[in-house]
Amino acid sequence: MNKQLFLLIFGLITVFNSYLYSQEMLNSPYKCVTNHLNHLNEKNYNPVQASKSFFVPDSAKSVDYAIKLKKVFDGMGLFVPVSRIPDNQNYIDSLSGKNKYMIFPQKLPEIYLEKIDTNWYYSPNCYTSIDKLYKEVFPFGSDFLRENLSIFGNRSILGLHSWQYVAFVLILILAVLLYFIFNLILKPVLIYIADKSFKTHLNLPFKYSNLSRIISLILVFNLIKYGIALLNLPIRLSAFFITSLDIIDIVLLSFLAYQIFDIILAFLNHLAKSTKSKMDDQVLPIVRQIVKLLIILVAVLRVLVLLNINVTALIAGISIGGLALALAAQDTVRNFIGSLMIFIDQPFQVEDWIEIDDMAGTVVEVGFRSTRIKQLDTSIISIPNGIISNKALKNKGLRVFRIFETNLGVTYETSRESLQAFIKGLRILADKHPKVSEDKYIFLSNLGDYSINVLFRVYLQTNEYKEELRLKEEITFQIMELAEHLGISFAFPSQTLYVEQFSGQKL
Repeated sequence: MNKQLFLLIFGLITVFNSYLYSQEMLNSPYKCVTNHLNHLNEKNYNPVQASKSFFVPDSAKSVDYAIKLKKVFDGMGLFVPVSRIPDNQNYIDSLSGKNKYMIFPQKLPEIYLEKIDTNWYYSPNCYTSIDKLYKEVFPFGSDFLRENLSIFGNRSILGLHSWQYVAFVLILILAVLLYFIFNLILKPVLIYIADKSFKTHLNLPFKYSNLSRIISLILVFNLIKYGIALLNLPIRLSAFFITSLDIIDIVLLSFLAYQIFDIILAFLNHLAKSTKSKMDDQVLPIVRQIVKLLIILVAVLRVLVLLNINVTALIAGISIGGLALALAAQDTVRNFIGSLMIFIDQPFQVEDWIEIDDMAGTVVEVGFRSTRIKQLDTSIISIPNGIISNKALKNKGLRVFRIFETNLGVTYETSRESLQAFIKGLRILADKHPKVSEDKYIFLSNLGDYSINVLFRVYLQTNEYKEELRLKEEITFQIMELAEHLGISFAFPSQTLYVEQFSGQKL
């Protein structure tokens, strides 16, 4: 009887001490997390005690959640910042205003702790997410493989088991083999898809090769990341490897986006060559630079987030500095807006001859700040786009016709019949010329001081300066040939002096 009473009292004391211990162990977010993690390491492995951080009546289920969540943290390379977890029983989240704490608010917002009665537990709302995350980190039952990798030996070398070294080498060998297989398959597939999508063959074998290599590397590095999760490495080493692989993945995705855009740009260049407008030829390289900068910016921001740098504060600081810079660079902003107006209105195109005030030349390049013009002496002048957008601009490159106007002065000795025949011949000459438009003016215009002037004004069907000069030369020779055939002489400035003789005066 005394023995039974002793055992009863001992059992009650044990239960009471266990209750007090659990109350002490879980009375803050810090103690809840440390109870979970500390009892799942190799030296102090006690999953039953770790499961007390989960508010689940079923002890087997709580143990399952505890083990799975620890594996998720390790598999994702998430090092829990235990020292920063609040050790405060009445901790309140500043955003929600509730007794709630997120361990990884950016990477795992669905996993959080909350206060239930007087203790802190992993919230029951996140238990479903634990199963989902576990399947994502260890897909296709790969955790079974992880549990059986110990067949390669458990001897400890430099803090790692021998099976971990063997498995790591096997993963690398498999990754190299898969890279060559993926690359071999992807290149012809990409060429086929591109040809079908663009409906034309763009001869870009180098770009397709780059694209297939980048996609193959992305697939391989992601498989390596899953392999790292299987190795059960120490959390700091696992976090280093997975963070490094994530950064490599971001860089490769950026290269992939740039290569895809490059192929699209090549197709757009192909289309641009079939259009009459030359402005699109100038816009596409600028668009390429903008997209390239955006891709780099997004990649840098994602890397900063991975490195746990406060991007919001960084952007806020950049914004303040950007405002100060904008105030100090108002001319640059005005020129940028002027560039937009030029691209929208398109008052001229590349290779057009334009005149602005006393400046004239052929448009060479339209940039975001200025427009470059090649003058007659082949010198390049850069005009800020803010000035161009506010100036009267004459675009001679838009002319459909080039005017050829001259006054043909013939001598006063020319007879009326010869003059009429000359004018008629000029009209026939203009009518028969294939490059002269129907709109022409060939008339006797006036009687000059030393010549009879015939107006010869025709419009040449060309928009190239060199061709204009050639046509003018050709027509001038035809006019000279016609005049020579009719015996007509062209006048030049001259004076006739008459000397009057008076009676009785000797000369």
